[in-house]
Amino acid sequence: MSDSTMNRKDFFKSVCALGACSCLGAFAKGLPQDAVQDTTGTSKPGDPLQKRALKRMEFADKWVKRFFDQVDATVDKPVREKLMMCNGRVCYRAWIEETGQKIKPVTYEKWAAWAKEKINEEGFRIEGNTFYMQYNESAETGTSSGKSICLCPMVEHKPAGMSPTYCWCSVGYVKEMYTLLFEKSVTVELLDSVLLGGQRCKFKITVG
Repeated sequence: MSDSTMNRKDFFKSVCALGACSCLGAFAKGLPQDAVQDTTGTSKPGDPLQKRALKRMEFADKWVKRFFDQVDATVDKPVREKLMMCNGRVCYRAWIEETGQKIKPVTYEKWAAWAKEKINEEGFRIEGNTFYMQYNESAETGTSSGKSICLCPMVEHKPAGMSPTYCWCSVGYVKEMYTLLFEKSVTVELLDSVLLGGQRCKFKITVG
């Protein structure tokens, strides 16, 4: 691996060394159907626990789609966006606590200098106090997530007709991550997402 390229897993380790937790910590890949098992690790393919887990996944896809249909129909747009951003903020903080990560703030200037030298990934670029990023890989595995796959395990399989209101959770997650890292006001703009019909979730982040 050259100094100018690294996979997402190595990127996370390097950013943590600079004072940040991983960019995608809570957006872990969901388990494939043949990998679902009980917490004891004793179930085998076809076991009742595994079948039940698959049924729960199917039910969750339907439930979350129905729920956000009702949210869109009954809650004003600014309110539902704020609510989802709050959830994203809490999700990021929960990931920090659950994984034992420590936030070590760094100046944006220092981070930007490091990022320009080390990060060579599709969709990533820096323009002054603004940078652009997109989700290319799973934080959990460090491998490609595949295009058009949502990295949130709740809607990884992109239920048909799923509302893009859900994406504001990611906006809140990214905003909280970089606000804590740089200790500055951060504005996050969602440029594209899987639920909007894109192949990747893309963000514009402005610092200060």
